Amino acid sequence: MCRLYALQKQGPRTATFQDEIDTALNLALGERRTAEDSDYLCRSLRRDARRTISRSRERSRETAAGRPLADARHRRLTTYGPDGSLHAELVTHVTPEETAIADELIQNLQTRAYALGPHGPACLNGLLLGESIATTSQRAKVSAATVERARRALRLYAEELIMPQE
Repeated sequence: MCRLYALQKQGPRTATFQDEIDTALNLALGERRTAEDSDYLCRSLRRDARRTISRSRERSRETAAGRPLADARHRRLTTYGPDGSLHAELVTHVTPEETAIADELIQNLQTRAYALGPHGPACLNGLLLGESIATTSQRAKVSAATVERARRALRLYAEELIMPQE
């Protein structure tokens, strides 16, 4: 254990290394460990600590991948990579109704964008692509204030379409 404490003080201050040494110290406290050869014991403890940490991380990923999500339309798909590591991906099932509603909303927004002027479609595309106002204004060759006004008008129109005021 003294060698492990010395390694902890002299070794790098990375979280991974410190976690490895802490786990090795916990393993050293086990009753079945014998200190016949201190060099061998230290190497063995560090190797076992790395394996323990690796198994713990794998188990955490597998447990997280198996938990249900709040929305039943979303599922996690788990696959194994070429190196044997587990990968969890989020899979969303979009219904045809949702697709039709989104298409109709985009068509209405495009019609309103054309009504705003020649810069309208470029402002809508910038908004949908998540571009900054500066990037959109350069691409549309208009001022940033014009882009802001167009985006504000498009957002208000989208809000009217989604939540009609009675």
